[in-house]
Amino acid sequence: MNLPYLLNITLIEAATCALPSTYQWTSTGPLATPKSGWVSLKDFTHVVYNGQHLVYATDHDTGSTWGSMNFGVFSDWSSMASASQNTMTASAVAPTLFYFAPKSIWVLAYQWGSTAFSYRTSTNPTNANGWSAPSPLFSGTISGSSTGPIDQTLIGDSTNMYLFFAGDNGKIYRASMAIGSFPGNFGTSSTVVLSDSSNNLFESVQVYTVSGQSKYLMIVEAIGANGRYFRSFTATSLSGSWTAQATSESAPFAGKANSGATWTNDISHGDLIRSNPDQTMTIDPCNLQFLYQGRSTTSSGDYGLLPYRPGLLTLKT
Repeated sequence: MNLPYLLNITLIEAATCALPSTYQWTSTGPLATPKSGWVSLKDFTHVVYNGQHLVYATDHDTGSTWGSMNFGVFSDWSSMASASQNTMTASAVAPTLFYFAPKSIWVLAYQWGSTAFSYRTSTNPTNANGWSAPSPLFSGTISGSSTGPIDQTLIGDSTNMYLFFAGDNGKIYRASMAIGSFPGNFGTSSTVVLSDSSNNLFESVQVYTVSGQSKYLMIVEAIGANGRYFRSFTATSLSGSWTAQATSESAPFAGKANSGATWTNDISHGDLIRSNPDQTMTIDPCNLQFLYQGRSTTSSGDYGLLPYRPGLLTLKT
């Protein structure tokens, strides 16, 4: 008699991880130095493009001028220092870069154009000067803010695109449109979704879809006693309310208290490394990394001339 074969079938599923309730990171040192004529590189936005890192950023010269740039694509973070630094002839300060999958187009959103926020599109995001003419992204104003709308980010779910932004005034704002209408102008209206002191909700809001979870993560830059740091909030809907997660300077999402960085006290404006370059702004909580701007602990003076550099945090596991 032939014995039946017993087949042991193992189903291998992609690992899923919950967001931690507290965060501890390790940090690189500065990953790149501004090219000649620039003193600062900041406000990083990052995607993986054809298996390589693509980063856009704000730059500042030795005088009083803000500009924008991209790095030539590079294969690993140790190569960022030698990547080309390419000036954008048409400035796109505080950029947000992503692929808008429904229309197969790359989008670069930014501030300080003809309206509060603007965007350009491209089929080749590696070309710093290959973007379309600008179009309005948001034409509204806010009250009680010395800067006006600042530091936008964009994210989409299956039905809507959302614009989130700050105002250096203790408020985070949201606007939305049907995903079929994007890219386009969110108009003039916005809703306040978070409110606190100016220091607690200052600027550089970022919003992400958390892979494997029915959850979204928001991080917001704050001003602390020991430098800039990030506070985190979560939500189950992009149109819903936000719940505080890691929000104290002593136990932040990312800051001097938990960054592991020794070269900088500031953990400032940047981008979590996304697992998908599209409009969902998806991050993998099993592999959290944060491309941030830091500066020498001995630096001081005019904000535009502070020597910000890119650094990378990796979550301890």
